[in-house]
Amino acid sequence: MIIFPDIEIQNGQSVNRTRGKEKEPDVYDISPLEAAKKFVGADAEWLHIIDIDSSLQYGHFNAELICEIIKSVDIPVQVGGGVRTQSGVEWWLDHGAARVVLGTVAVVDRLLIMEVCGRHPGKIVISITGKDGYAMIDGWRTKTSFTTLELAKSFEDSGAAAIIYTDLDRFEGGQEVGLASTIEIGTELEIPLISTGTIRTLDDVSALSLLPNIEGVIIGRALFQGTFELADAIEVARTSRIAPELANEGVAPKLEAVSGIPIKNIDHVGIFVSDLDRSLKFYETLGFIKKEGLGFSQGKPVLMRHPSGVAIKLLHHEDRSKSHTQIALRVSSLAQTRAFMEYNGIGIADSYDYGTKGVVCIKDPDDNLIELHGDQTGDSSFLQ
Repeated sequence: MIIFPDIEIQNGQSVNRTRGKEKEPDVYDISPLEAAKKFVGADAEWLHIIDIDSSLQYGHFNAELICEIIKSVDIPVQVGGGVRTQSGVEWWLDHGAARVVLGTVAVVDRLLIMEVCGRHPGKIVISITGKDGYAMIDGWRTKTSFTTLELAKSFEDSGAAAIIYTDLDRFEGGQEVGLASTIEIGTELEIPLISTGTIRTLDDVSALSLLPNIEGVIIGRALFQGTFELADAIEVARTSRIAPELANEGVAPKLEAVSGIPIKNIDHVGIFVSDLDRSLKFYETLGFIKKEGLGFSQGKPVLMRHPSGVAIKLLHHEDRSKSHTQIALRVSSLAQTRAFMEYNGIGIADSYDYGTKGVVCIKDPDDNLIELHGDQTGDSSFLQ
């Protein structure tokens, strides 16, 4: 997943908007050019630059400054803000922009979109802002009759490079608002999705990196306010746990078409025991063979496997009066499993990795632990 540092420019200054263009933006001390150089020095792969003045009224108000930034950096820059005509698109591409972002005009002038995408395939990015399920235009002020999903899908075959999706619900509601709309659009689309309005912490970066079909995420406020460093966000994004089979396809299976999580089979059953020797003898009598297990008294399990392939793990428990189990299931994709949990509002109690292998833990309504085992390389076999 690519991190796109966001530089919004108004009156030649670095700014950030919180609730649309009608509000006074936050202004930062660092100049746009200095910010761009700082981001490049932190190993940014792209820059995302928006001319706020031009988005409020027609013109090239900060064009000279943006062109200076483009010439000063050695990475591609995507530019947006008030681009409403074919000549405007051509002007930015002629002046070094790698991609041009089109927002409101994408809704009100479909013929223009088809024309510029046809002339410049892979050079146009469509920006869609969603609130309460519907697309917003005119700087987030006007609600359209289009749902964000149907609008995004209408650009699937346009030749656009990507869709930028701004989730206003999460942007304004904060972290307590889920990623449901971003997940829905990402899993429904084949065209790459760039998310914005979703990042406040590094945990948000990690959560986005787990979702299939997210090409990148645009981050502005958190970087300018020093909530975290760009280098740290890039490191989190580069260690994405997306399963390779999903990354190669470029899109996740549609969540509503999945009947539950992608379970392959039972990985093992964990059985809490108080006397290891007695339990070993009992399960060996049933035909189980001890495979591995050291440090039982320190809480490490003893693995036993039956010739049929059934596996159990004997877990240490000091209280003999308690006898209970936990179940571990194999899943074909941890990435899809995490996305499904997020989509359905199921909390993840714990997660951890063993090299390329990972485990996600959830609890049922009675607080019973369920382990979901998968392999980050796509083969979720744990017990070899």
